Amino acid sequence: MATIRKHKSKDGTVTFTATVRIAPFPPACKTLPVRKEVETWARELERELRKQRDRGGLRRDVPKMTVAQLIREFLEDPETAALRYFDSLSLLLAWWTGHYGATKVMELNVLLLREARATLKQGRAAGTVNRYLSAMRSAWNWGRAAGLVPQEQAWPSRLMLTEPKGRVRYLTDDELAALLKAAAEHSPTMSAAILLSVGCGVRQSELRRLRWADVDLDKQRIRVLLTKNDESRAVFLPAATADALRALKRAPVVGQTVIADEEGQPVGKDWLEYRWRVIRSAASLADFHWHDMRHSCASFLAQQGATLLEIGSVLGHRSPSVTQRYAHLVQGAPVTGHTALDAKLRSP
Repeated sequence: MATIRKHKSKDGTVTFTATVRIAPFPPACKTLPVRKEVETWARELERELRKQRDRGGLRRDVPKMTVAQLIREFLEDPETAALRYFDSLSLLLAWWTGHYGATKVMELNVLLLREARATLKQGRAAGTVNRYLSAMRSAWNWGRAAGLVPQEQAWPSRLMLTEPKGRVRYLTDDELAALLKAAAEHSPTMSAAILLSVGCGVRQSELRRLRWADVDLDKQRIRVLLTKNDESRAVFLPAATADALRALKRAPVVGQTVIADEEGQPVGKDWLEYRWRVIRSAASLADFHWHDMRHSCASFLAQQGATLLEIGSVLGHRSPSVTQRYAHLVQGAPVTGHTALDAKLRSP
């Protein structure tokens, strides 16, 4: 049984502290203002620890482990560190550490998670909120596999928000001109980064990993490796983008990656996003994200007669269904064979 102690402070405030001792786990304590609440906590923890002791497979320090400790061990795991989106994952989990880092893992229940979701919804779109939830879910499920979270404590269902249909925002010609001007005035590095994003439709993560070894300026082609779909692809390099890369390659310091900082080191997501916000503001772009440059690439190609298959090839879509979001851009446009068909229709 747990030990319950009553405490009374100088101002008359009464609290109750429960201490749970279940060998071989270290003692766990909790203080609450209501005796029934602390008794309920102690009873549930005792039941859970006995189950884990009988079955085995749980680390001894689990009762005292905090959310911050779980996240730290998850991020330090070699397989996690090797993920392509590790930088983004770290930023998302930093929010959880800041808001719930001191919370015990055993106390992170569906009520607290729904509370976290409500906080995240303030000023964030549904898709963004879901990314924060998904990041914590990844850490949680890793913890279950690593013996840091009891197997019975599965991640709650129905936490994710319903997202609206895929958002597609394109640059107008005037917006493109303003963006390119603001980027050129900012720096050669950001000018090249934006020209690559609009001209080649690369994702931001692909852009940050692009190496000079993957760039062929003579043939105007880049090789995009380690893509979201784990498949490499070759993409044509428009002349304006190739010129920007040539200028970048003449810089005093050139690193292995195309987009590098002043010391030639690869840049992180936060490095790029900070400079992007400055440029976006200078170009007076409203409701426009970095990923929208990829959509704009598809839009400009469609305007010049590219087919959905060709657009999907440039963007690296594995499934034609993903490219269907751009179908309205090519509907009604002539396709291969229309000229010949027209000639037949004119025949007597």
